[in-house]
Amino acid sequence: MKLQPESKKELTRIACGTAICTAVMWVIFAALHLVGWVKFDYTVVLGSLIGAAVAIGNFAGICIVCQKVIDEQDEKRRKATLQASYNVRMLLQAVWIIVAIGAPVFQPFAGVLPLLFPRVTIYYLQITGKYKPLAPAGPSVDVSVEDDPEPAPEPEAEPRDEGGET
Repeated sequence: MKLQPESKKELTRIACGTAICTAVMWVIFAALHLVGWVKFDYTVVLGSLIGAAVAIGNFAGICIVCQKVIDEQDEKRRKATLQASYNVRMLLQAVWIIVAIGAPVFQPFAGVLPLLFPRVTIYYLQITGKYKPLAPAGPSVDVSVEDDPEPAPEPEAEPRDEGGET
């Protein structure tokens, strides 16, 4: 399946942001290594590269599945496809987290932290105004709250006798 230009653009932005965040993480690890607080070796680089690949792959999965379900007419199938995609992507991330923490060839923190970098990138793009969600296609609906809502109906003056206990 070929990605649409807008999806490619967003995926490229996320990949670039994740790469920049990973490089910043390496600089921080190197600085902390100089003062002797952490080791900066191949485990940091390997863990962060694979973690970044998992994070970018997760976002690519979102793009591909969303693009695929747009043409689906049946709402139940559309929801089921989106739910299955979500479950698989979360499972793959969970497997990566377990491997990153358990395998001695990965620095756990450096392996898991890149999973958060796409979210950091999205926040950065929103704050700087470079990402603006599409405006709703339908007419705008006024959802403002009235200052003086209508009063509730008054309760009846006399209680009604409908039977019951005697």
